[in-house]
Amino acid sequence: PAAVTMIAMAISGALAGGLAVNEALGVQHRLVLDFTAGYGFVGIAVALMGRGHPAGVGLAALLFGVLYQGGAELSFDKPAITRDMVVVIGGVLVLFAGALDGLFRRLVASVLRIGGGAA
Repeated sequence: PAAVTMIAMAISGALAGGLAVNEALGVQHRLVLDFTAGYGFVGIAVALMGRGHPAGVGLAALLFGVLYQGGAELSFDKPAITRDMVVVIGGVLVLFAGALDGLFRRLVASVLRIGGGAA
């Protein structure tokens, strides 16, 4: 388990470093202060929506990526749609995912209790 943790940390560090190198050398030609502002909170939201399962986290990351990039592209065509609206939509998604998770757990538990009592 310790080796797997170290490998995962090394891979994530390499990916983060690759992003920074691309930003510094390719796009801006300098390192811009706070160019990753808010990514940590989005990462927490992705982990919560994915429930810690690798496939779930991947799907949640894809959803948030489409949401944020689509919101940025849409704001060019529709100036009334701002980045803040996209952030609010992401927050509502996380809230509904958490609320529906608790609802489905209670629903499944009640169905299992009813089914188990009849057998």
